[in-house]
Amino acid sequence: MNLTIICPECASRLPLAAAEAPTAVLCGACDRAISLAVSDKVRAGDEVDACPVCEGGEVYIRKDFDPKLGLAVIITGALVSAGFYWFGMDLVAYGILGGAALLDLIVYRRLRDLEVCYRCHTEFRGDHKRTGDVFDLHTADVLELEWARRMGKR
Repeated sequence: MNLTIICPECASRLPLAAAEAPTAVLCGACDRAISLAVSDKVRAGDEVDACPVCEGGEVYIRKDFDPKLGLAVIITGALVSAGFYWFGMDLVAYGILGGAALLDLIVYRRLRDLEVCYRCHTEFRGDHKRTGDVFDLHTADVLELEWARRMGKR
């Protein structure tokens, strides 16, 4: 299992393998030491029973897809489509817009799932038993606020 830890100070992404995870990592951007408590199940790559950063057990499943990239594809398709629409080529404009949405959907469907911690947003990649459910906004609001208070940000 591979982890991507998000630094609570500067939001830098720190990738590491769970099997070789140390007891603490140092953020390369802000020099903050982040202590890790990697459970045996996470270290073995079996399942996510507790987050190594915040030690919470609440995770959700999402696609391993950068939403900014998907949005860029749709916006580019919309702008090109608008150009054709401006010159009265309606069918071409609609075709380009539909093609961009179809491309985005195909890429999205082909990608794998990953699990994300609600509190600290640590990402868990790999072939392991999925313990999380789909994203729940209420749970995210409650747990992110709790994590922010624990970090002294609120």
